[in-house]
Amino acid sequence: MSFFNELKRRNVFKVGIAYAVSTWVLLQVTDIVAEILVLPEWAPKLILLILIIGFIPALILAWAFELTPEGVKREKDVDRNESITPKTGKKLNATIGVLLIIALAYIAYDKLVIDSTYETEPVASEYKISTAPAAAVEIETPAVAETQKSIVVLPFVNMSNDPEQEFFSDGLSEELLNVLAQIKDLRVISRTSAFAFKGKDLSIPEIASTLNVSHVLEGSVRRSGDDIRITAQLIEVATDSHLWSDAYNRKLENVFEIQEEISKAIANELQVTLGTRSKSAKPTQNLEAFQLYLRGRNLYQKRENLTGAVDLLQQAVDLDPEFAEGWANLAATAQIASFWKIDAYREYRARSEVAVNRAISLDPNNGLAHAVLGMHHQHELRWEEALNELNLAIELNPNESNSLLYKGEVLVMLGYTKEAIEVMKKAEVVDPIFANVQAWLYGAYLVEGEYELAQLHIRKLVELNPDDGASAEAELALARGDLAQAELLARESAIALTGGDLLEASLYAALNDSSKTDSSVKFMIENQELADWWGIFGYLARLGAVDEAIEYWFSLRAQARLARSSNYLQYIWDFPSDKMSDPHFLQFLEDTGPADYWRKHGNPDYCRVDGENIECSVP
Repeated sequence: MSFFNELKRRNVFKVGIAYAVSTWVLLQVTDIVAEILVLPEWAPKLILLILIIGFIPALILAWAFELTPEGVKREKDVDRNESITPKTGKKLNATIGVLLIIALAYIAYDKLVIDSTYETEPVASEYKISTAPAAAVEIETPAVAETQKSIVVLPFVNMSNDPEQEFFSDGLSEELLNVLAQIKDLRVISRTSAFAFKGKDLSIPEIASTLNVSHVLEGSVRRSGDDIRITAQLIEVATDSHLWSDAYNRKLENVFEIQEEISKAIANELQVTLGTRSKSAKPTQNLEAFQLYLRGRNLYQKRENLTGAVDLLQQAVDLDPEFAEGWANLAATAQIASFWKIDAYREYRARSEVAVNRAISLDPNNGLAHAVLGMHHQHELRWEEALNELNLAIELNPNESNSLLYKGEVLVMLGYTKEAIEVMKKAEVVDPIFANVQAWLYGAYLVEGEYELAQLHIRKLVELNPDDGASAEAELALARGDLAQAELLARESAIALTGGDLLEASLYAALNDSSKTDSSVKFMIENQELADWWGIFGYLARLGAVDEAIEYWFSLRAQARLARSSNYLQYIWDFPSDKMSDPHFLQFLEDTGPADYWRKHGNPDYCRVDGENIECSVP
């Protein structure tokens, strides 16, 4: 008998087929069970490896042994006349048939039932789709041209049983948002406002009304190991109709292609042209680096564990040193960390500088990197370079609210408050519920003496972040001259923030009685550790303590607290007008750079420059 016929007689081929089919069925069961039990990603891979290793031994056993009525015996010990291999073969045929039926049934269910469900109901949404008129959302959004098309990308719902995969669904949503934001003919709501509705019990019309958008993109992500299912649908708010929907069942390595397909579909439906950056290649070829990047950016966006975010992003760019977006986000995260850190702020600033330069060298058109570089220039008091970089960042990505806000902040510090307000109102259009935008807008209007407009933005701020209400209302009351109300609110805010109000008590004692100014200034300097992260520069400015404020500011520079000290320059317009003629104040304007900038670019709102002569006065 030939070797081939002997393999057939001993049922080796049938054992191999049965083993292969049963392996496939077992892997499908494992995939389902792993998701239910939230098993680690490597568990199905380990099972597959074990089954592959077991294939050859199974064939060897089928060759060397035979199943008899008396049990398993070695094949050489079985008389050929008593062999029951034909019966065993029939049983194997039946087993293979049953397994194939199970496999075919599963494939049919997966393709015909599950996929059709996703096609007809593509999104497992946490937002209610309702045609009822929007209500109960009080935030007023700025008016925009009705002809401009607009969209908000809501956070995609994490359909995986593992809550740890939330970073992945959030990350994909943000990646899509960033691609669409490159479209200059489309107003895209920034991440802060888009993600503010996550977990909120609001309908699509309510969200759209709050953000003043014409279209909403929502979706869901289900991930199991390297398999992902992404669904998305584009809703036209005016008609409450689904313009487009689709479902994608792919491997993780195809995630970038899915993002491109979705963005192209949306651009086609809205009849706008995708920007050149949105057509670029994969941001990274390394999937592990991409996942680390998503985790790190998620922490950064939430301002949670900035140290952990920096570490994750550093790991991402270590795995792929050519990952420009990873370097840009590392630069942004390390920069923010350098502001908040009590210790190691020098280290984080240095890491941010390295990262931002690397990002721009890899991708000169990376808007985020240019925005971060702009802020680095601002911290170094290089005002012209700062605005040049921020203008470039805005040109590259006109829908990015942070770049607009950063530019507004720089203009406030330089005294171009009216221009700053216009820039920050643009930031408000693309990010209507970004609390920081509202905070800077009310502050700018206070400097302008526009108290009703300041009150409007304070109200918006309080709706977004009630904890900021007392301090904002205190500043408004102080600007209006209501010292009693201002003191009450300021002390309430200080106790909530720092646990004490001694600095506020000292400040208002001096504001109510100028004879106490010197003792108040001395108390503040000796007890500056009682202040919150904004320090005491603003207190000293309001008291008109020019020399002490300047000395305090330069002490921060000596400690390399560049980010904090440069941000404190917004308070130079809080000095009383009569103190702005103080030679030391005027020299401070020279030392910190605004004076030279004014000579080159024109007078700010509150100062007039004539050669070496500077005259300043606030409303």
